[in-house]
Amino acid sequence: METYTVEYEGQILVIEVYSRERIEELKERVRAGNRILNEAWNAIIKIDLKSKQWADAVQQWHLQNVKLSAYCDQLKGFGFGDCLYIKDGKKYKTCLSDPLGCRVCPSSIAYWETEWMKL
Repeated sequence: METYTVEYEGQILVIEVYSRERIEELKERVRAGNRILNEAWNAIIKIDLKSKQWADAVQQWHLQNVKLSAYCDQLKGFGFGDCLYIKDGKKYKTCLSDPLGCRVCPSSIAYWETEWMKL
């Protein structure tokens, strides 16, 4: 498995390199990462803001956002620049369906703006 590293605030993150042949797997990894980060945030907001546990959890959450962004950048590098939640030409999940939306998104189209304007 080929990897590269990304540095963020003194932390070294190891990023797996995906091939174009594994683009569907990479898309699923980014979808899952968005879901996991949103679930983690929902847990973090229940922690006492003044605690070390909260500070540690937020730091870890930011690290994982950076890592997920690197995977999203790989999608863009393969020329994929659309929403991860489109199937057969139709969005099956809106950008605003979760209060946090997607943490990372490869889309060059700002679908969330259109959704926001319809509210």
